[in-house]
Amino acid sequence: MQLNNKLKTKIFKFLELLPKSWGDTLYHHLQCLNSRSIFSEYNLHRSTIEKFAVILKSVNLSFEGKRIIEIGSGWLPVIPYELIFRYKAKEVLTFDINEHYQKRLLKEFNQFYSRLYSVNLTTTLPASIRYFPRTNILKSHFTNSTINAVISRNVLEHIPPDDLIKIHKQAYDYLTPDDGFIIHLISPSDHRAYSDPRISLWDFLQYSQKEWDQIQTRFDYHNRWRLPQYMQMFENCGFYVEFLSYKTAREGQKLPVKIHSDFIKYSQQELTAGNVIVILRPNNR
Repeated sequence: MQLNNKLKTKIFKFLELLPKSWGDTLYHHLQCLNSRSIFSEYNLHRSTIEKFAVILKSVNLSFEGKRIIEIGSGWLPVIPYELIFRYKAKEVLTFDINEHYQKRLLKEFNQFYSRLYSVNLTTTLPASIRYFPRTNILKSHFTNSTINAVISRNVLEHIPPDDLIKIHKQAYDYLTPDDGFIIHLISPSDHRAYSDPRISLWDFLQYSQKEWDQIQTRFDYHNRWRLPQYMQMFENCGFYVEFLSYKTAREGQKLPVKIHSDFIKYSQQELTAGNVIVILRPNNR
C-alpha cells in the first residue's frame, strides 16, 4: 500500500501527538503494510553488499574475519546474513532505534535463506549476529580498538547532525587502528520523490530549516546534509576518505526553481550528489 506524501505527512503528524510508545507501535504497523516481499528486500540489500565487497577488494579490504557494527537494522537481517555466510565475517552487531524484526518474518527469511545457501538456520538469529533494537548506538559502549568495521545503508541521512558527529567520534575510538574501516551508502535526496514522481529529488532544498521541520516528523526525519558537509564531518572526526563515488543530476532532472540561502553556496554537483558510497579509514593515532 503506497501512501501519497500529503496523507503520509498528516498521519505522521498525528502519530507524533500520541504517547511515544503508541506512536511507535502504530508507525511499525503502518510500515508493515508498506513493506516489500522477502525476495524483494533480499535482492535490494544483496545488491548493496555485493557492490560494497567489490569496492573493498579494490582497496585491499574485506569483511572476512571482521567484527562488524551495522547501523540501522531495517526489516530483515539481510546484510548481517550476507556478511556472515557469504563474506565470512566473524560477528555482526546490528543496531536500530526501531524494532522491526518480527518472529514470523525472521522464521520465513531463515527458511528462504537456508534454501538459497544450504545453511542450517532455525527460527532465530545465529549466535554470530547480535541484534540491538530500540537502541541508540551512542548509548552503547565498546572497548577501544575492538571493532574492525562499521557499515550502513541509507541511514546517515536520517540521523541528526549532532548525533552523526558523536557516532563517528565514537567509532574512531573503537575501530582497530590498522585494518579498521567504515563503509556507508548515503542517499541525501528527498525521499518523498521515491513515491511521488512530481517531486524533485532535491525538492526539500527550497525550504528553510524551520519550514522543513514543519513538514517532516521524527518518523521521516531527514537532515538534508549535502556531500561537502559529510566530507567535512568525516575529516573533523579523524577519518580520511579511502574511496568515494556518487551520482549527480542527470539530464532532465532539475533542481527546484528556488534554492534556500542555506544551500546556495554549494555547486549543482554538490547539491545533487546522491547514491554516495564512501570508505573511511582512521587517521594515524
